[in-house]
Formats: sequence, C-alpha cells, structure tokens
Amino acid sequence: MVNELLVKNFPRILDVEFTAGLEKELDGIEEGKQNRLQTLRTFYGAFEEELKKAQKEMRNVKREETPTDLLCEKCGSPMVIKWGRNGRFVACSNYPECKNTRNLQPNGDPGPAAPKEVEPTGKTCEKCGRPMVFKQGRFGRFLGCSGYPECRSTMPLDLGVACPEPGCTGKLSEKRTKKGKVFYSCTNYPTCKFALWNRPVPEPCPSCGAPFLVEKTNRSGGSYRACFRKECKYKSTAVRNE
Repeated sequence: MVNELLVKNFPRILDVEFTAGLEKELDGIEEGKQNRLQTLRTFYGAFEEELKKAQKEMRNVKREETPTDLLCEKCGSPMVIKWGRNGRFVACSNYPECKNTRNLQPNGDPGPAAPKEVEPTGKTCEKCGRPMVFKQGRFGRFLGCSGYPECRSTMPLDLGVACPEPGCTGKLSEKRTKKGKVFYSCTNYPTCKFALWNRPVPEPCPSCGAPFLVEKTNRSGGSYRACFRKECKYKSTAVRNE
C-alpha cells in the first residue's frame, strides 16, 4: 500500500533513471567535479513540485474506513477496517461513543472477539424466574433472560426516568439508530414518540422543577447537566471532564 501510494504520487523522484542520475551527481560532488548546491536545487525543485501535488491529491488512508459484515459485540454497530500507526485493524463505526477494536489476523480476517462478561442486574425473569442480565442489541442495551435461548424474555433498560409526556406511563430507555447513534426514547413507543439525544438523569431541575436533567458535553470535552426543557436555560456550573 505505501509503495503503491509513493510510486503514484512521486513518479519522478522514484524513477530509476532519475535516482541513477542523482547517484552519479553525488559521486561527482564527492570527487569535486559536481556543484553541490546545483544538485540540491535540481532535486528539491522536482521534489517540492510533486510534494505540493501529493498534499492535495494523495489518498489519506488513515481516514479511510472499509465496511465489514461484522457487528460490534459491545454496541451492535457495524465494524469497519481502519488504519493505525501499527497497520490495519477492525474498529466500531460508532467511535468515539464505542471504542471497541479487534486485531486483524495475518490472513486479513478479523481476530476473535473478546469473551463477553455476564452483567447481573438484580432482577428476575417474569416468565421463568432466572436472573436477568444486561445485553447489547443492535439498537442499544436491554435486559435479557440468562436462560436464553430456552427463555427469550426481554425488558427495556430502565434509566430510572419516567416519560414526561402528560398521561404517559412509560419510562425512558437507551436505544440506537441504524447508524449506531445513541438516543433515549419512551418504552411506550410507538404510542408515545417522546425522544432525546442527551442521556436523561433522574435529578429534578432546581430552576423550573422539571422531573429530570440531561447530560451534555461542551467543546472542551467536559460534561455538565442541563434542563431538558428548551424554555428553561438551567445548566450546572460544575463541569466534569470525563
């Protein structure tokens, strides 16, 4: 890959005849027969011209992402192949929200996923009585029966925040879009379509009394809490850098 990019973008500098001629001139400089400054001007003139062109047209492989058929075992988003300082690797397309990665094997295939850890929840399955555990699906985290596949009972992940829509008895739970972006919506969907992009926190607004606040991030990467109501301008003064 590197050789291919160099040959394509620096054809003159990597041309065999050019390098052979440059070697002769270097020998001439050593023998006192060739002007050193003139040789440097000739080389850097050609190099600078191709370098400026390459800066505009050369592919930036470090920013390229190659799609795969794999899904992230942590968040359910598609996995892609990226370039890093040590070569190619597999990473979650939902970065930076999800930082899951896997190595590529010598044959180019993705390495095995890390073994999943069972997360207890303290809740029991309403159908079979087995413990419910945290699981990760394509559209977000949820509670699933530890007896799967014998028991396929599931429950939405309760964030401890009730839906604020009047007359709604649902609660807010974490979901993901098809592209892997996290959002929070009512468990009574599609009857109730209330949804948020910011994570709700079960803490009442000290300014307007709204039932909960939301987590937000500022430009420097620090997080703070604000009222979910657009008409209320409350936000916490203490900024926490994650």
